[in-house]
Amino acid sequence: MKVLIATSHTQGLRADDYHFAVAGELVYFPIFDCETPGCGCIRGFAGFASAKASTTAMVVDRPDLSQADFEVAVVDALSRQGWLTEGWSEEHEDLVETVIAEIEFVTSSYETNSLIEREGNGIRCRGIIHPEEHLGWAA
Repeated sequence: MKVLIATSHTQGLRADDYHFAVAGELVYFPIFDCETPGCGCIRGFAGFASAKASTTAMVVDRPDLSQADFEVAVVDALSRQGWLTEGWSEEHEDLVETVIAEIEFVTSSYETNSLIEREGNGIRCRGIIHPEEHLGWAA
């Protein structure tokens, strides 16, 4: 299954890059971007585990991750981060489906190992890593 992970690759390409997420952790598009001038949330991907963000993500293939397990991971991340309150509702289901659909749309639009960045709803590829050409590379 293709997913997005946090990466530090190409950090610093833009002066306003940041990487607080854990390299290699699953990431998603934030539920909303604030409107505070100068805030970088409009550029970040949110970490599933750390709840911290990175301005860079990578499309990876995780054959060990089933669709069902991915859905559980999304629900767990959103619950721990306060987006899903007690009691399951249609609104919760819609939010989970939206997060998954956004990730699936982007990962189907870019090839595996693409390094991507975002600005609001815009996604741009910074490049593609070819692991066989970069010994010792890490997320």
